[in-house]
Amino acid sequence: MLQQPVVQNTHRFVRTAHLSCFYIKTPPNSVKNLSNTDILHTFVNKTRINMTYQEICRLYPSEYCRKNRLLLITPDLFYKLEGMTIERSRMHILVSKGTLELDVNGTFQEMHDHSFLEIIDNSKIRIKKVNQDLQAWGLMVTFEFASESLKNLRPFPTSHLLNLQYIPIWNISQREKHIIELQLEQLKDSLVEPNQHFGSELIELYYRSFCLQVGNMMFSKDCSLEDYRPYMSKKDFVTWGFLKLVSKNYKEKHNIDFYAESLFVSAKHLTRIIKEMTGKTPYSFICLELLHNAMVMLDDEKYSIAQIANELHFADQASFCKFFKKQKNISPMAYRRSKIVSDEL
Repeated sequence: MLQQPVVQNTHRFVRTAHLSCFYIKTPPNSVKNLSNTDILHTFVNKTRINMTYQEICRLYPSEYCRKNRLLLITPDLFYKLEGMTIERSRMHILVSKGTLELDVNGTFQEMHDHSFLEIIDNSKIRIKKVNQDLQAWGLMVTFEFASESLKNLRPFPTSHLLNLQYIPIWNISQREKHIIELQLEQLKDSLVEPNQHFGSELIELYYRSFCLQVGNMMFSKDCSLEDYRPYMSKKDFVTWGFLKLVSKNYKEKHNIDFYAESLFVSAKHLTRIIKEMTGKTPYSFICLELLHNAMVMLDDEKYSIAQIANELHFADQASFCKFFKKQKNISPMAYRRSKIVSDEL
């Protein structure tokens, strides 16, 4: 927590629990007019500090931050991000009007009217310059919140995760911009209303709706990684090839060796590349596909647990149950019962 500033001559001296001591040049008579968050924002702009999601939340009104799991940045407050380098957070930016200059994974990018950016939590983004005419929204969520809100719904194909490293910014139509703005306005209304009985449920619902609309938008685009082959390294090709193979073979092939052999690399080398490029292990991608399909089938009572295990090519029902419980901390049958009760409510 920031302590109250102490005036020393013509500078403001600030000490925080997480940051070392620093000076900000500000006339003494203006100190009393600035809040702690304004002081921190000024410091960030001058030092280009790296910020995590939790640290950024401290710059914004508490009503826009939901339990340190979701942060909505409205157009009137977007300027606070200028100068920040943001890591380890999923982030969406919608530019409705104006120009935004930023670096994404070390590459300079510009966003203009009707553009949309999405980055995942293994990426790094630096907001270099916020022009005065900029009107932009920002939305940051933790992996845990996204997983719980979307549950077994997956708005994008697995390969979309890789696309984001090369095509993080999309030009969108006026209609698409209006649709996304509407989703964010609804999310804002749910966040700022303190006395809603189903407030948490509405916030998850509007985030889920937002993701679906973004998914519709992405699927409508013609752009793909095929168009970017000349600019991709060998590691890029291996990663992309692995994700495509997983999406086609995850049911039958649970072992990393199959994917390594198909890509003409060793299992050790494949693991190293995938970890470096995505922040996750190859096996975690296989598990993600298996888990998603398991939950879809568990939602349909026509499938028995044994049938699901067989469909996903587990050795037996016990192996499948062990896998599912390890991934979800709940048995398949308990998961199915919880879904039935939830649907009845």
